[in-house]
Amino acid sequence: MATANSSSTEVIAPATGFIYVAPANTPAPEWPFIPNHDGPVETAWVSIGNTSLDNGVEMSMDGDDPEVLGSWQDPALITTNPAKTYALTMNLEDITVETLNLYYGANVAASADTFVIPTSPIPAERALFIAATDGSQMVGFHYARTSIIGSDSITLDPAAITEIPVTATILSAGSGAGYTGMGQVFKKVDVPATNPTP
Repeated sequence: MATANSSSTEVIAPATGFIYVAPANTPAPEWPFIPNHDGPVETAWVSIGNTSLDNGVEMSMDGDDPEVLGSWQDPALITTNPAKTYALTMNLEDITVETLNLYYGANVAASADTFVIPTSPIPAERALFIAATDGSQMVGFHYARTSIIGSDSITLDPAAITEIPVTATILSAGSGAGYTGMGQVFKKVDVPATNPTP
């Protein structure tokens, strides 16, 4: 197991990153592992494939801002704590059964050579793990349960790789995830020389 970087800074410039999916509520893989398309040694986790270099993973938060409420005697008595919704926007580049299911809906019917786009798409529930690295250190983000569906148009641009934009809304972890809450962040560590043995 690699240890945390002993330098005084905890910043990272993620030149390379990999996104892995697994069935909803799959526990996080053993951390750390070598970030590449092979990814974690656990068979449940598979790489989503290539994602956009120009449009990185965007982590967003939505919800009302806290509001200060007061009384006649104290105008700043309490602060509200409104609910927040967290989401990830990803631009997938591999056109596979999995990426089309994530874009068009979990109920896509696929044959050997065609996909039938559903009339009423159902978001796909997946566990997500994102490993981002600068080559020597890496950070990880684990979301045990997300709801994923297409979030923007697909553009067939002759001068660029086609991107499949999807948004993953982060849901509360369910039974078997190994934790309660919305997700886990694994602190920056050295990239290991070899992957752990399963």
